[in-house]
Order: sequence, then C-alpha cells, then structure tokens
Amino acid sequence: MREPPIHESGNSASTGAEDLDPRDAPDDLEVAVKARVLETLFGAADRPATLGRYIVLGPLGQGGMGTVLEAFDRTLDRKVAIKVLHEDLDDGYTARLLREARAMATLSHPNVVPVFEADTKDGQTFVVMELVHGQTLRDWIRQDPRPHWRQSVEVFIQAGQGLAAAHARGLVHRDFKPSNAIIDDEGRVRVLDFGLARRAEFDTTDEAGPGPDRDHTYDDDSLDTPAGRRAGLGTLRAPGHDPPAFAQALTMTGMVLGTPAYMPPEQFEGRETDARSDQFSFCVSLYEAVYGERPFEGDTLTRKFASMTRGEIRPAPKGSPVPTRLRAVLVRGLAADPAQRWPSIKALLHELRTLVTPQSRWRIAMGLTAGLGALGGGLALGQHAQSKDRCTGARAQMDGIWDEARRGQVQAALLGTERSFAPDTWARIEPQLDAYAQDWVDAHTEVCEATSVRGEQSEEALDLRMRCLGQRRTALRATVDVLADADATVVTNAIRLVADLPTLDRCEDLARLEEHDRLVPPPEDPGVAAAVQALRAHLADIKAMDKAGRYREALDAAQAVVQQAEALGYPPVRAEAIYWRGALRHRNGQYAGSEQDLRQAHALAVAHNHDPVALDAAQILTGMVSYWLGRHAEGRQWGETVALPLAQRSGEPTELADSLNHLGGIFNRQGDYETGRAHHQRALAIRQQALGPDHPHVASSLNNLGIVLHNQGDYEAARAHHQRALAIWEQALGPDHPHVASSLHNLGNVLYRQGDLDHARMHLQRALAIEEKALGPDHPNVAMNLLYLGYVYGRQGDHDQARVYHQQALAIWDEALDPAHPHRAYARLGLATTALEMGDPMSARTHAERAVSIREAATVEPAMLAEARFVLARALWSTPSERARARALAEQAQDALAAAEGPGESEVDLAQVDAWLATHRLE
Repeated sequence: MREPPIHESGNSASTGAEDLDPRDAPDDLEVAVKARVLETLFGAADRPATLGRYIVLGPLGQGGMGTVLEAFDRTLDRKVAIKVLHEDLDDGYTARLLREARAMATLSHPNVVPVFEADTKDGQTFVVMELVHGQTLRDWIRQDPRPHWRQSVEVFIQAGQGLAAAHARGLVHRDFKPSNAIIDDEGRVRVLDFGLARRAEFDTTDEAGPGPDRDHTYDDDSLDTPAGRRAGLGTLRAPGHDPPAFAQALTMTGMVLGTPAYMPPEQFEGRETDARSDQFSFCVSLYEAVYGERPFEGDTLTRKFASMTRGEIRPAPKGSPVPTRLRAVLVRGLAADPAQRWPSIKALLHELRTLVTPQSRWRIAMGLTAGLGALGGGLALGQHAQSKDRCTGARAQMDGIWDEARRGQVQAALLGTERSFAPDTWARIEPQLDAYAQDWVDAHTEVCEATSVRGEQSEEALDLRMRCLGQRRTALRATVDVLADADATVVTNAIRLVADLPTLDRCEDLARLEEHDRLVPPPEDPGVAAAVQALRAHLADIKAMDKAGRYREALDAAQAVVQQAEALGYPPVRAEAIYWRGALRHRNGQYAGSEQDLRQAHALAVAHNHDPVALDAAQILTGMVSYWLGRHAEGRQWGETVALPLAQRSGEPTELADSLNHLGGIFNRQGDYETGRAHHQRALAIRQQALGPDHPHVASSLNNLGIVLHNQGDYEAARAHHQRALAIWEQALGPDHPHVASSLHNLGNVLYRQGDLDHARMHLQRALAIEEKALGPDHPNVAMNLLYLGYVYGRQGDHDQARVYHQQALAIWDEALDPAHPHRAYARLGLATTALEMGDPMSARTHAERAVSIREAATVEPAMLAEARFVLARALWSTPSERARARALAEQAQDALAAAEGPGESEVDLAQVDAWLATHRLE
C-alpha cells in the first residue's frame, strides 16, 4: 500500500489516498485513530511530540511505509507535512524513503509539491514537505456534476507539466494517479508522492513482481472502513484475506510497486519503466476524468492486464461530449507497447493544448470554492483578482513577436517559396509556435504571481527567472524574423528551427540560474549591461540564421558582432561571439579559421567560468579536428578530457549524447568499431529517452550506428538503420534537408557494397542535388557524393565518367582541406583505380603514391591504409624493378585486412588481395 498524499482542505484535513474515500466519519472514530497513531509513534496518546525543530500537531494519514503528520516549523513559522517512516521497517525502506526525498528535492517546479528537508532524528527517519491546501484530483474529478472535459484537460495539463519537469531531470514517478496530485484553492495543480520515483537510466534496480497472473479484486471505492478512510489505512483487498495479500505483496522488497488501476503493462510484468510509463498512467487518469470511467475493463488483475495488452479500450459512453480527437490522443498514450506512445509527455501535452482554449485559473478556483458562503467566497475572489491584476501583461509582450500579423507574414513567406512541401511545413510549425508562445505567457504570469501575489519567491528569484524568460522571448522573436523572410533554404529548415527553440523548463530551475549568475555575473555598469543585452539579441538572430541554413549570411553577421564584443570589453559575451564565428566558419568549410576561433572561445570561456560556451566549442572541436582536419588523436583528446566532463557536469542528457556521438565517430575512424558502436548505442539510448523515438537527433544516432555496422561488414543491418534515419529526417525536416542527403548518401554507399548499383546511383544523385543546393557546389560534403558516384560509374564500366567525378571531388578537397587531410586520399585512390582500369599505370602510380603518403601520416583505420598500399602495388607491378616493393605492399595490406575488425570504407577486401598475390609472384 502507498502512503496517502499530503494536503489540507479548507475545512478539514483528509488523506486523499487513491484507494480512500474521505467522506465524513464519526468524530469518535477520528479521535480514536489520531490517538492510536500518536501512541504508535510516541508511546502516549497525549504526549507532545517533536521531530527536530518541528512540533507535531496530529496525523493526516498512515500507509504501509509510514505515517503522515501535520507539524509546525518553529524556525520558519509555518505549517508543514512530515512523512515519518515506521520504526519497525528495515534499512531498505529507509533508503526508499530517502530516495523519494532526493528525487523530489531536485525538482523546483510550480506543479510539483516541494520537499524541504529529509533527516533522521533519534533513529526516526522523516521527510518534510509543503502542506498544501486543496483537494486531490481524485476528489475533484468525482464531484457532482463532474467537470467539463475541457476543464479536466486544462487541469491535467498542469499535472503533466509537473511530470515533464521530473522527466527533464531524469526522474520517473512510477505511481501517478489522480490521488497523487492536488489542486489547491487557487486552481494550481501539483504532483506529489514520488515515493516510487527513481532516476531514469542510471538506477537499474529491477523490481520484479507478482505479475498479472494473480487474480485479486480491487474495487477502489468499497474496500476500506470509515476509520481507515479517515486515517489513510484503506488498502487493496484479496478475496478471503485479511490483511490483503496483494497489498502486502506490493510493499515487499523486490516486488512490483504502483497502483494496479493506473499501472502500465511493463510495470505489471516487473519490466523496466521509464517516462513513457508515467505517460500511460497519466492517460488512464485523464481518461477517467473526461469519461467518468477507466479505459480498460476487467474485474481481476489478469483480465485487466489482458485488456491492456490487447489494446481493448472501452468504447466511449453513449452521448459522451468528449471529442474524438481527444480520444485519439489518449488512446495513443494508452498503447501497450511503450514505443507506440507519444515520444514524451511534453509531446502529449502539446496535443492536449491544441484541444482547449486557455482558461484563466480563477475559473477553476471558482469551482473549488463553490461551496463557500456567497459573502465570504465573493470577498476572497475579489481580493485575489485584485492582487493578480499586477501580473496580466504577459500576453501583450507577444505583440509584434507572435501575433496575428506575424502569423500572416510567416505563412505568406513560407507559401511564397512555392516549394511543394511548404504548406505541410506551415501546418506543422504553426501549432508549435502557438504552443511556445502560450507556454511563455503562462510561465511569465506564473513567475510574476509567485513573487507579487503569493509571496513564494524573492525579488532576486523573480529577476533571474524573468531574465531567462526574456532570453526565450528574444529567441522566439529571432526565429519568427527568419521565418517571415523565408526563402527556399529557410523553408527546408523551418521545422528544425522551431523545434530547437530553447526550452522554458530551464527558467524553472532556480538553483541552476543562481549558479550561472554567480559564475558568470552580469556587468555592473548599466550601459555595458544594455550593450551586452543588445549583442546577445544579435547572437540570437545569428543562431536562428544558422538553424535555418543561412550559413554565409550568419557568418557575416557574426563577424560584425565579434568586432563589437571586442570593443565592449565584457569577456563572456566576447567568448559567445567568437564561438559563433568559429561555428559558422565550420559550417562554411573554413576549418583552419574555425579551429582558431573555437580554441580562443573555449579558453576565454574557461577563464570566465562560462561552461556552456566552453562545452559547445569543445563539442565542435572534437569532431572537426578529428574528421575534417584529420588529427584523430587530438580530436579524441578534446572529446574525452574536455567535452565529455563538461557535458556530464552540465546535467543535460542531450549534451552527454553529443559528446558520446563525437567520440564514437573518432573510434570508428580509427578502426575500433566495437568501441565506436558502444558509444553510439549509448548516445542513441539517451536521445530516445530524452527526446522520443522520432526526433531528428535520434536519426543522427541511427545514422552513425549504420556507419559502424557498414564498416563491420553487416550491410543489411546498416541499411535498416539508414532507412530508419532517412524516414525520421524526411518526416521531421522535409525531403530537401542536408541531413536527408546524409542518409541518402549512406544508403547509396550500402547499396553500392551490396551490388545494387542502379539504386545506389539514384540515392547518391539525389543526395548530390540536395547538398549542392543547400551548401553550395564547393562544400566538402558535396565532394563525398561525387566520390561515390565515381565508384558506382567505375564499377558499371563507365571509367570516363568515374574519372570526371573523382577529379571534381579532388578539386573541392584541394581547395577546402589541408594538403595532408585523409579525405584527399579518397579521390586520389579513385583516380588511381580508374587509371588502372583505363590502362594508365603511370598516372595510377602518381595518385596512389600520394594517397599512401597521406594515409601513412594520418591515423586512419588499418583497412583504409591497406587499400592505399594495394592500389599502389597494382600500379607498381607494370614496372619490373618495382615488383618486389609491390609484393611487399600487397603483403602488408593482406596482413592488415586479415587483422581488421571489418572492411571499413575500404574498396579492397582480403579475398581480392589474396587472389592478386596468388597470380603475381616474383620470378
């Protein structure tokens, strides 16, 4: 049995446990229960009790793990709720309670009940929480008449925001239900009782349980006594057992924990639970709120579990006013397979917001206080409305940023590009922009009210959170500005641009905001502060241009901002400006200048504690130094000793995934495929957990895993990964995005290896067209498509066309890359192989000698060096005096290919070398 949630109603204290029905019980029973709880805890029914600085006022409820008390904090002069662990329980339960406290203490969110303290005094472990005035959502949804479906959705969106905040911190509730959320007297919903919560991903404890094969009835409304309801003692009941057997099982170490009526199938079976499990429980709860019944039939656990796994959701009650679109949203969240649910609860909440018109909180508050006297209720509402008038200007701050005029401009600009996918792009980004703007307005109002109306936070906290929201408003303005001036490139990248708007959740994390402000304090001089704010607004414009694919325009703008930042003399913004110039030089293929800028930005950021800039610079340097500048060992050092520790310290899962992704690429290029594969698999798992299965960054990890599988020779698995990545990118970004070209190129490469040359050429030609248009005909990425088209034409016997493609690729890389860059060896070997096929061994030797020299000087995978040596051996054989060297080179290639983990990207395999050596012997 779970402990009851903690709250205090306006008239009397009640426990509100999910299995309880806190209706009035006789006074003598209430007195008896209170006396029994105090006597159990403190040895006497009338003994004054204290826990540290807290004076115990009385019990609120009792459960299997402990008792909930109302208490008074003598130091801070406030009432609190204290959850006290039963003394006769073992250390495992103590650890569970403290884990709950740690989980909740990391959350600072308006829709989560805060934990103040967790401690042990005189052998008694307890957790101190806010005492909330209101009623549980269970009681709220069961009022007569029931709330309208729209009002229920609005209320549950608030609860969902609390769960989303927990998920963003890696926490899973694991027991969400209507009784584990409270709606206070002002209409604010808060999630509580994270007693089953654990850290997602990092805590691998497997709590297997009895599973769905045991039949126990659990009529939630009729299985408890009046005294038990009042004190929080009601539990589940197994037929013929007292105490209830299944309730005991639920509290045993190592068993399934949670409430069966709201539990997802994976939790029933004792399998791993994650944020999608909370989503299932949330949808059961909201379904119950809007329909007045739960979605799955079955009077035993076995039957209910069978309904869940078969997806047998009850039909909507006849005449139900609930729209079919809402039902469709809930049905997806109730899928038996977690992978089929919404990518995240934030995605689910976005869909719910599109179904309702935002309502002001006072309407909900009116419903809660309808039972009050007319005079008292009217006076309270009047005073409340007067105080809230101070925080009503948030909507006006969207004027000129996202209003009807700007909506029309963006729509006209996107459709005016006359791209075939522009209408679909507009249809997808419009509701996202609407939701972001509304969320910003709601957050701004909430932050204001927390200080000006409720007095819950300081003026300093208000300033920090408002500054954070101001940055988000600037980012939205910059995004809309770019969209309102859209061209073909912008419409291609519009979905990604909107999806990458900075999250508002960060503005709720006061501890992190305070830490950043301490490490990177704003300028003290008001004039400098204003100038810094203006420069950061320009940088927001630059970031939006970068996300939209306007790399050249953004680089020009970044250069101007660097000059202004240099003159200003405030190091943090100077580091930001130099970073963006370096990042955009990287986007434009200017790698030497990019490296110089990023090193400077990183050093400046480290010197001034500006970790986000230091991390961003290190992330780009890890990949660029290794891949584009060909210095694998140095790139790996950037990744392992700089970027990875900074990413871990940041607490951002996506930053950690980015670091693992860069390092995986380096190991892959060095021929350590298994290590590279492990890094990419971990990055994929993190991204799927944090972003959902259909996010573009998930496609990046699938793509990179496909590359490793390709290099290991598992072409069929590689093809499947690339096809999945292509599907995600085409769906999320549109068919003409450069990331789509990357998938097309990789698919073409795999098809080429499998001998499907016609389809390989089709994919590569489409990739070439996309990248030439998006990046320009001289971008280094374009050269790679030209290279592989040359391979395809060469294998099809069109050596003239193959030579043309290889020459074009070499010309691009000669211009863009360092003379010793490993990429230049690709084109040299392509030209050497083509020359051999055309009977020109001398030209082949010239190109092959250079390729061997480049690859011997660089750290490349062994199979790649073996390929270069074998091509040179073939070119040398036509000269009798060079045949001994040719044999030696071929034997070196033979040894390397025999020891390699896989073929890599080499055009030569061991069988080819063996056959050549067998027929080319020295006299």
